[in-house]
Amino acid sequence: MPAKQDKILVDRLINTVRQQASLIPDHRPNNCKEKILLSDAIMSGLAVMHMKCPSLLSFEHECKNPRVVHNLRQMYGVQRIPSDTHLREILDPIETDHFRPFFKSLFSYVQSSKWLKKFQYFEEGYLAPVDGTGHFASGKISCPECCIKKADTDTPQYYHQLLAICLVKPGQKEVLPLMPEPITKQVNASKNDCEKTALKRLLENVYREHPKLKLVLTFDDLYSDGPTIKMVKSYGYSFIMVAKDSDHASLVEAVDTLDARGEVNRYEYVDEDGYRHWFRYVNNVPINKSHKDVLVNYLEYVEISPKGEKYTNVWVTDIQLTDDSVTRVMRGGRAKWKIENETFNTLKTQGYHLEHNYGHGKEHLATNFACLTFTAFLIDSCYAPRKICHALEHEHRAV
Repeated sequence: MPAKQDKILVDRLINTVRQQASLIPDHRPNNCKEKILLSDAIMSGLAVMHMKCPSLLSFEHECKNPRVVHNLRQMYGVQRIPSDTHLREILDPIETDHFRPFFKSLFSYVQSSKWLKKFQYFEEGYLAPVDGTGHFASGKISCPECCIKKADTDTPQYYHQLLAICLVKPGQKEVLPLMPEPITKQVNASKNDCEKTALKRLLENVYREHPKLKLVLTFDDLYSDGPTIKMVKSYGYSFIMVAKDSDHASLVEAVDTLDARGEVNRYEYVDEDGYRHWFRYVNNVPINKSHKDVLVNYLEYVEISPKGEKYTNVWVTDIQLTDDSVTRVMRGGRAKWKIENETFNTLKTQGYHLEHNYGHGKEHLATNFACLTFTAFLIDSCYAPRKICHALEHEHRAV
């Protein structure tokens, strides 16, 4: 991609966020004409994450460079740069939900630019893994939103987590994150928040913001139960869930009973790389005895490499299983790990510093910094497919 087009695209994506940031109501008293604009503080926070600064102090040091200041004004629209302390004070009281339009606007840009087609895999919808990750833990620092382990001991552990969702495609490195759902202490709650409770909020928000977006959600074994499946289906979404034998004894028993009657299918093949793929599957089996009305399609899979290395897994899904579809469903199920590798691992080890404590604050600061990190990651994710697409077009013209 030519440098000029490159800059135009990045500027356009950042401007999309800046427009939404300017609409967030200022929580501060309107009695100071010289105060730094709320949008300047938000875009400065985004710049910290997008520039991959390891700390606010390093960002403040960078801002001594006139060229960096020029870029902050031109790219991020920041007219006055707050100090690290002032930045924390301004961002802390902002309700995290105010950042939701950042993700919706960037995703709308992806749709209108037709980049979303890169992620088409299932006819039933876009493949979207859901999983939780931690971004703060401390034995000393805390805030009212912290969840707490060992609360009644002398060594309590305070932590924040996020329930993330992103669009993926097997064989494709790029991912597209949607707005993550904070896992934090809820108002007037007697217990810690958790992934399954956060999932209710996440699905409500995704459906409200993207009502026409068809999804195939993938989950680990924690979610493969009757109530969760009913909830997922109530939004019209499909699912692929890991189902460990140890947690689904009645399901395995039902499948084995059907197998003894000759009603379970088997399919296997060896691919061009010498890997052997073996499947055992059956459709319309109750997930367990307590929820006989929740029918799932059961897929058992074994892969054996040319060296004899074995990989096994079991999934339940609502996608109809046949000899023609089991490989696609298996690849979709295995792509769940893309939220670990291409999302969480990238955010924690590839310069985004998701787990770094930029400042914990007294209200929402820790979660707000995490959401700004995800915003920066989404900007880069929106940009990467276009850059690759242009590179491929250039290569094709050269040939």
